[in-house]
Amino acid sequence: MLPTVVDVRASVVSAAHLFLGAECAVCQQPGWGTCDVCRDALTAVVPFEFHRPGLDITLVAANNYRPHLEKLVPAFKDDGALHLAPLLARRLALAVGCLIVPEAACIVSVPSLAAAIRARGLDHGAVLATRAARLLGLPRRSLLVRSVVGLDQRGLGAAGRRQNMAGSMRARGHNGPVVLVDDVCTTGASLFEAVRALCDAGVDVVGAAVVGDADRRQTTRERDFHPGCPGS
Repeated sequence: MLPTVVDVRASVVSAAHLFLGAECAVCQQPGWGTCDVCRDALTAVVPFEFHRPGLDITLVAANNYRPHLEKLVPAFKDDGALHLAPLLARRLALAVGCLIVPEAACIVSVPSLAAAIRARGLDHGAVLATRAARLLGLPRRSLLVRSVVGLDQRGLGAAGRRQNMAGSMRARGHNGPVVLVDDVCTTGASLFEAVRALCDAGVDVVGAAVVGDADRRQTTRERDFHPGCPGS
C-alpha cells in the first residue's frame, strides 16, 4: 500500500480558512495572505524600469500596482495583514536586485508621516525595507526624516503632490551610495523629495526601487529585467 502524501500547506490554509476565516487579500478565496493563483500571478511578473518627470535616477518596479497590489498593499498597511510582509519584501528585494548596486551601498526607505505611523502602530515602509535589505545582504540606514510639512497625498494630482511634498523631508549625511525604496510610486513626488533631501545632504543616490508602479502609463523609457541579469 502506497503511503499517503499530505499537502501540508494546503491543509494549513484549509484549517485557517475554516477556523479563522483566512482568505486571499486579492480574490477572497481561501488562502493565507494570498491564494496560490494570485501569488503565482504576482511573482511571475518580471521587474521593469519606469520613469517619472524630474527624477534622473534609475527607477525599478517589481509589479504594476493593479490588479494585485491595489488589494495587498492597503491590506498590509491599513488592515493589519502583517503576514503579507514577506511576500511584498521579496518583490521589493527583487526590484532592488535589478539595479547596479555597489557593494558599499545601503538601503534607505522613504519615510511616512509620523501621524500615519502612530495610527497604524508600525512603520510599514521600514518593515519592508529591513526585510528586503536582509534578503539582499545589505545594511539599512534611517537617513530620512519626514517633517510635519506635507499632508496626506490622497486626492491630489501630480502637481499638487509635488507641491505638497516640497521641503517635507530632511536627511543626514552618509558616506557611501544608497538605494532608495518605497512600497508604491504614483506620481513620484515622494521619491523626488527624498532624492532632493539626500542630495542636499551630500548623499549619492544610485537608484530607487518600489514594489508597485501605480501608473505605468507615465513610463517613457522602459526595459524589463530578467532573473540572473541585474542591471542588464
